[in-house]
Amino acid sequence: MAEEDAKRALETAVKNHTMLKDQLQQKKIINDGYQKQLEALRTERTTLLSNISALESSCGKCPSGFLHFNTSCYFFSYAESSTVKKNWHDSRTDCINRGSDLIVIDSPEEQTFVGNSVKKMVQGLNVWQNGFWVGLTDMDTEDHWVWINNVTEVEPRYWKDGEPNEAGTGEDCAAVLQSPSNPWKSRNDANCKRREIYWICEKVSR
Repeated sequence: MAEEDAKRALETAVKNHTMLKDQLQQKKIINDGYQKQLEALRTERTTLLSNISALESSCGKCPSGFLHFNTSCYFFSYAESSTVKKNWHDSRTDCINRGSDLIVIDSPEEQTFVGNSVKKMVQGLNVWQNGFWVGLTDMDTEDHWVWINNVTEVEPRYWKDGEPNEAGTGEDCAAVLQSPSNPWKSRNDANCKRREIYWICEKVSR
C-alpha cells in the first residue's frame, strides 16, 4: 500500500514538474516576444528622435517650398508645378522675386545634391523635359562660362559628354539635365530663350 502511494506521489510530482516545465517554456516564448517588441520599439524611438532632431535643425532655416542643404536653401520649380516652364531670364526674375537667385553650384557636394534631386523629380522624362536652368552663362564671351556671382567656371567634368557645343544659335545659358548614370555629368548649354525648362533658385539659409 505504501509502495503504491509512493508511486502515485512520484507520478503526480513528475506530472507537476512537466506542467511547470511547459508553463516556464510558454512564459519564455512570451517573454522573448516581448523582448523583440521592446527592441523594435527602441529602434523606432531612436529613428523618430533622429528625424525630430533633423527637422529641428532645419526648421525655420528655409522659406516654404525651399529645400535645405548645407548652408543654402533651394527651390526646384518642378516641385511647385510640373507644367510651368520659363526661359533663362524669366527664371532668374522668378528667383529674384522669391528673395533668391538662380543657383550657383560651387562644390562637388552641391553638384551631387542637385544631380540626385533632379533625378528623383523628373526620372523617366525626355532629356529636355527634365532640364533646370542654373546661373551659368557665356553671354559676354563665347566659351567663357561665368556664374551670376562673376566666378568663372573652370571645371569641365560636370558637363555632359560633348557639351557645351553651341549647337544651333544662342546656346549661351546652362541647364542641368537628368543624368541617371552619373549625377556629376549633368550640364548642357541651351538657347537662353528656350521656354521648356524648369529652374533652380538658391539663397543662403537663415
